[in-house]
Amino acid sequence: MPRKKSSSVYALILAGGTGTRLWPRSRRDRPKQLLPLISSRTMLQETCDRILPIIPANRVFIVTNAGYTETVRQQLPNVPPENIIGELEGHGTAPSIGLGGLRIQKLDPDAVMISLHADHYIKKAEAFRRVLLDAAQVARQGYLVTLGIKPRHPETGYGYIHRGELVEELGKQPVYRVAQFLEKPNEATATHFVQSGEYYWNSGIFAWKMATLWEEYAHYQPELHAQLQKIGNSLGTRREKTMMARVWGKIKNATIDVGIMEKSQRVVTLPIDIGWSDVGSWATLLDLLPGNRESNVVVGEHVGVDTASSLIYSPNRLIATVGLTDMIVVDADDAILVCPKNRAQQVRHLVEALKQNNKHKYL
Repeated sequence: MPRKKSSSVYALILAGGTGTRLWPRSRRDRPKQLLPLISSRTMLQETCDRILPIIPANRVFIVTNAGYTETVRQQLPNVPPENIIGELEGHGTAPSIGLGGLRIQKLDPDAVMISLHADHYIKKAEAFRRVLLDAAQVARQGYLVTLGIKPRHPETGYGYIHRGELVEELGKQPVYRVAQFLEKPNEATATHFVQSGEYYWNSGIFAWKMATLWEEYAHYQPELHAQLQKIGNSLGTRREKTMMARVWGKIKNATIDVGIMEKSQRVVTLPIDIGWSDVGSWATLLDLLPGNRESNVVVGEHVGVDTASSLIYSPNRLIATVGLTDMIVVDADDAILVCPKNRAQQVRHLVEALKQNNKHKYL
């Protein structure tokens, strides 16, 4: 009997966020995923580069804000233009993944989808590709797979995954049932999580067969499932744009984590150590980019006196500092950010203050 062909693997990259915590470099018209923050390549380009050795460009799909589609096409010329999907407005990851899934399923009803974010940093690219192939293999068995990051320290800015029983081992790669997803903990709880060895950072990187995912949408998000199916039935017809405009505005906000993953009984996790980081704030760059002998991370030109453990980000002009420690200084030509490193997450509140004060030209 001929061996059944394995279902093909597709990638869906979510690239629609605005990255408010990386203001003033990240703006509405050029958010962080479209910027070269870590290297000469943008974060979206780096995300795509990492997977191309195992997933060809014609099986890579991007979901982004409709206003970013042309920029995405310019940055990813090898990805077919029709694979770049523009949302009229953002409603969270559950509708975005469903929208990309409709296109993938239309091409290949038996497809396995790898869902990725465009703003993640991964140091060990080859190890990452290996675990994606393992995740696809597990997904073919009917599981929803999430990658759990072995925590390097008691991080309070990430959600956590509590592992359950061992399901199987793929070589040296264990696969565990997910017992529970947990919200961002306080420091004492995060310390307990790390010390127990049973908890992982929630990476938000998933794998599933499209058929399995639709079953879970239908069960746990029936209204969203019905709305997506209306859009799916119109794909490739003259009704497509009209149906998209009619349905998309009525969709309620929902994340894939809360809407599906925290409810499903089919979820497993593959624990990994791949040098992963969610580039969620300027403080993250202090950990990722190489520092000088004063432990400063400098992008651009800097002269400092008694300045240590600080990020100086100014690609276009000199920044001079005196007496700074654990600080962040970011120059974006028309705006400058200065804040303590331990308050970097609060930059998003600054963006809200700009809106309230009608400083829209800086957004």
